[in-house]
Parts: sequence; C-alpha cells; structure tokens
Amino acid sequence: MDYLEYYGLKDDPFRLTPDPEYFYPSEDHNLGLKSLEYSVKQSEGFCLITGEPGTGKTTLLNVFIKEWNDRAAIALILTPRLMPEEFLLSVLEDLEVKIEAKTKNELIKAFRDFLIKQSESGRRVIIIVDEAQNLPVETLEELRLLSNLETSREKLLQIVLVGQPELEKKLTRPELRQLNQRITTKVRLGQLGFEETRDYLNYRLIKAGKTFLRFDDSAVKHIYRLSGGIPRLINILALRSLMAAYIDETNIVTKRHVENAEKSIGSNEDLPSPVRTKRVFVPVLIVLLVAISVSALLYFKIPDFFSHKIVNADTNIKQNLSIAVVKKDANIRMAPDLNAQRVGILLKGQRVPVVGEFIDNSGNRWFKIRLFGDREVWIAAELVSLLPEKEERVVP
Repeated sequence: MDYLEYYGLKDDPFRLTPDPEYFYPSEDHNLGLKSLEYSVKQSEGFCLITGEPGTGKTTLLNVFIKEWNDRAAIALILTPRLMPEEFLLSVLEDLEVKIEAKTKNELIKAFRDFLIKQSESGRRVIIIVDEAQNLPVETLEELRLLSNLETSREKLLQIVLVGQPELEKKLTRPELRQLNQRITTKVRLGQLGFEETRDYLNYRLIKAGKTFLRFDDSAVKHIYRLSGGIPRLINILALRSLMAAYIDETNIVTKRHVENAEKSIGSNEDLPSPVRTKRVFVPVLIVLLVAISVSALLYFKIPDFFSHKIVNADTNIKQNLSIAVVKKDANIRMAPDLNAQRVGILLKGQRVPVVGEFIDNSGNRWFKIRLFGDREVWIAAELVSLLPEKEERVVP
C-alpha cells in the first residue's frame, strides 16, 4: 500500500508541477489573476507579473491560459533568450501563422494581418513571456514596437511579461524607459503569510481528496518558518513530512515529521546558503525539481545507530553490521530485481543499515536494507558505498 492509498488520497497533494487545479487564491495571487484579466479585457497593452522563484508565477499563468484559451490566440514563450527577429518568428510559429515572408517588414505585415483578422472575429491575441528577465534589451524594445500595432479604437496585441524581481530593475534602464512607461499594470507576488500557509496546506489536501489527514499547529508553524511562505518550498517540506508521517503510520503530521523533512533536505549538497526572504530570515530550501511519481516517491529519516547482524544470502555467513551511504538519489524495491516494484527513493548522503545481500542471476549485487520502523527493502549495491568499519557507529 502506498501513501496515497493509505491516506485515501486520489492525487499527490504537494507535487511540484504547476497544475491550475491546485491554484491557491491568496491575496497576492488573486490580485495577479484579476490584474491579468483586467489588462486583457481593457486592451491595456502590457501587464507585468514578478515574484521570487517558487512563488507560483507559472501556476498563475496556467490558470489564466486555461480561462482564456477559448477566447484568445495565445503565444507562450518559454525560452526568451532570443534576439528580435528570432523572437518574432517564435511568436508567429506559436500562433500557427503561416510564414511566407522573407524580410522583417514582411513578417510584421503578416503579423498585423493576423491581428486584424483575430480582432474582427472578436478574439484577443496575447503574447506571454515567462522568465522575461532573460529577454535581451533589444527584444524588449521590439515588444514595445509590436505593441504599436493597433486600430483607432484599441490595441491589437496584449503582452504579459512574467519574471523575477530583476526584471523590474531591468526595465528602469534608460533605454527601456518608454517601455516601462507603457506598463500600467504591475503586480509582484509575495510569500504567503502564516494563516495563508495553513490554508494552503489544507486547500491542497482537500483538492487531493483529504479524508482524515492533517498537519497540526506545530507542523504548520515549522513549515512556515522554514519556507518563509514560498509555495514551492512549502510543497517540498510538506511532501517529505507526509512521507515521514506515513512511515510512522499516523494521520497527524507533527513538528517532528517536519524536522525529519528538514534534515533530509539539509543533507543535500546542492542547497544554497541561507538568504533573506520578504518576511523572515530562513534557510532557502530550493532544490532541483524532480518528476514525482504518484505512487513511488518516499523520503525517510534513517537512524545513525544500529546493532543488527547481516547474513549473506548466498553463503549464510553472519557478518558484522555494515552501514551503506547512498551515492545519489536511488530507487528502492520490494525484491532484489530491476523489475520488482519500486517502493520509494532514498536521498543522496543518507545512511542505511545493511541486513543482507543477494546476487541475482545476472550477477547484479543487491543489499537488503532496514528502514525506519524495521521495514526491509532492497537497493542495488552500485548505488551505495559501505562505510569503513572504523566509521560505523554501533550501539550495544
């Protein structure tokens, strides 16, 4: 039984993908969505959305796109490091505009004809640029020129710039002052407050089919303190805390489970040093995003002290306990077989007690390891290294 089934959840409540179904309408995010709606409906030309990494900009965009997909032609540019002509070609390709032009003037004329045709049919045309802080200055200026495509009554093109706070600073450069003056709608997404963090956790649990599972007050406070209210970091901590609670076979996530999650994240060598957030000083726990398997992602707190014996499955010779250190994030399985069911993932740097070993028919070596709670599973030997005996810590 995996953790979803155990808790009666139909979906992973804290996956990192920007799913619009899990959009939490905080005060800032609600304002951002309404500002986008207003800007497009009023044909204002430009709208600017900024926020620190992990504050939910992409999720907000996905909600907006879902709502406007049937009413507008939308070009979503995700790789903005493009020079002006490359950018224009990318926009036309995303809008599925047939291109027969050979010069830039001809490209712009073809684009204007497309805009007029869409306007006559009552549809908006929207260009959305994600990570817009990476746009070259020349391309930002090109966007200003494209915004001049208009009729006597309205703008033909709506442009949404989404990026990190550096984009705001970039727009204050003298050569971009005309563009900056045209952006009348500007919203910065901030971190969630404490009460919003509590509501956010419950909101996502309910969306995933919450039954009897809950985070107690101590867990919420610790998650908020560690994450600073950044949704992506809340998700990372909440997921790993949930895994720790699952191993304990409890339906209440407590501060101790969050502390276990914190330790598993803190052991990752790729974590940045602490930085200052908008509301509190916290260690920022940003890690490389990984695709989260709904039924197979588990994180564990592994004790450092063991006093068991191991038995070699081939020779039945008892040996002193070995401690294995995980070399990189690795799958663990129910049986010593690559085709066996995956039951979770161990993180790089975690230590586990080895309680047995096995060599399969293909000559692959496997270690049986014991997890917190005396659960025993298998891991390929090549994914771990055994500590020298002098480094092992054994409690009588």
